[in-house]
Amino acid sequence: MNIFQIVLLDVILILFPILIYLIYLAHKKSIYCKKIYETLVLLSSFFLLLRYGIDKPVILPVLILNLVIFLSYLNNRYILAILFSIFIIINYYFSYNNTYILFLISIFGLMLYILYKNKKINKLIFLELFIFMSSLVYFIWVYLYNREYYTIKNMTLIICSYFFIMNIVYFIYSIGLDIISSHIKFKELQKENQIRVSLFKITHEIKNPIAVCKGYLDMLDINNREQVEKYVPIIKSEIERLLTLLQDFLLINKCNMDFDIMDINLLVEDTLYKLNPLLEEKNIKVNNSIIDDEIFINGDYNRLSQAIINIIKNSIEAISKNGIINIKTEIKDNYYYLTVEDNGVGMTKEVISKIGNPFFTTKNSGTGLGVSLIYEIVEAHHGKIKYESEYGKGTKVILKLPLYE
Repeated sequence: MNIFQIVLLDVILILFPILIYLIYLAHKKSIYCKKIYETLVLLSSFFLLLRYGIDKPVILPVLILNLVIFLSYLNNRYILAILFSIFIIINYYFSYNNTYILFLISIFGLMLYILYKNKKINKLIFLELFIFMSSLVYFIWVYLYNREYYTIKNMTLIICSYFFIMNIVYFIYSIGLDIISSHIKFKELQKENQIRVSLFKITHEIKNPIAVCKGYLDMLDINNREQVEKYVPIIKSEIERLLTLLQDFLLINKCNMDFDIMDINLLVEDTLYKLNPLLEEKNIKVNNSIIDDEIFINGDYNRLSQAIINIIKNSIEAISKNGIINIKTEIKDNYYYLTVEDNGVGMTKEVISKIGNPFFTTKNSGTGLGVSLIYEIVEAHHGKIKYESEYGKGTKVILKLPLYE
C-alpha cells in the first residue's frame, strides 16, 4: 500500500470505535458510565490498529499507536496509557532490539501528561509536543540505525502523515465531544425551562379556584343553612379541581386529558355559576345567549373548564367600569362555537400577535401563561381559538370545538 492508503486506513481504524461511541452518546443524550465506554473505545482502537497494521512499514504503525496513548492521557486514563506503552514495548521487543526508544517516548508522554494535568500546558500544546517528541525520536532512531531502509524523503513523508492523522483524529474526537456536550446541555436547559414553565402554570392556575373559593367564603354566612348547602359543594368542587391541577403539573408535562362524552353547554353554564361572585364583585353584567339544548362533544370536562374560566376571567380583569360581557353559543358545520365578548380595554394588533406566546403578558403581575394554556387545551381537543380586539373598545374570543358524532 502507498502512504495515502496507509493514512486513510489508520484514520478509519482509529475513528471507527470513536464514532460509534459518539453516536451512542448522541442517541442516549447522556454520559452515564462514561469511563467504561471510553476505556472500551480506546481498547478497540488500539486492538484494530495493532491487528490490521502489521503489513504496514514498521515505523508508521508504532507512531500511530501513540495516538491511542495520547487519547488515553487526554481522558485521564493514565494507567491505561502506561499499559498500552508497556504492551507496545513488549510486542516490538520480539521484532526489534531498539525498544529503549519506545520506552523513552513513553517516559516523555507521561511527563507531558503530568504537565497537562497540572495545567501547565493545554490540550493542543500537549498534542503537538507529543507529536513532535515521538516524531523526533523515531526520526533519529531510523536515521542512525536503519538509514538504508528509510530515506530522509520517505521519513519526512511518514512524519507528515503521522502529524496529519494525529491532528485530524484529535480534531474530530474533540469536536464530536463538544457537540455531544452542547447537545446534552441544551436538553438540560430545555428540561429546566419546561420545569420553570410548569411552575409558572401552577402559580397561574391555582389562582382561579382559590379566587372562586375566596369569593364564596366571603359571602358565606355559616348561620345561613341555604347558603351553606349552596356554596360548600361549589367550594369543594373547586378544591378538587385544584388538587387535580397540582397532580397533573407534578408530571412536568402537558396536562393529562381524560376524554369523555360531555355536555359542553352544561359546562359553560356551570363555569358562569362558579365565576358569579367575581362578576358581582366588579358589577359586571353578563348577557347570555346560550343554546337551550344539550350539545355533546368528546372532551375533558376539567380541562375545558380551565380554558373557559381563563377566557372569562381575562375579560373580567380587562374591564375597569360599567362592565358588560356577552356570551353566545351556536352550532355551525358540525362545530360548537362559544363567543365571549367584553367591553374592556382591548388590545392592539401587536399584542394580539404575541398573545399566545408563553411569558408574554400586559399585566403587571401576570405570568403570560394563561392564554398559552388555553391554546394548549383547545388544540388537544382538536379545536381552534381566535382573538379579535380593538384597543379601547374591548375583546372578542371565539372558541371552536368539534361536535361528537
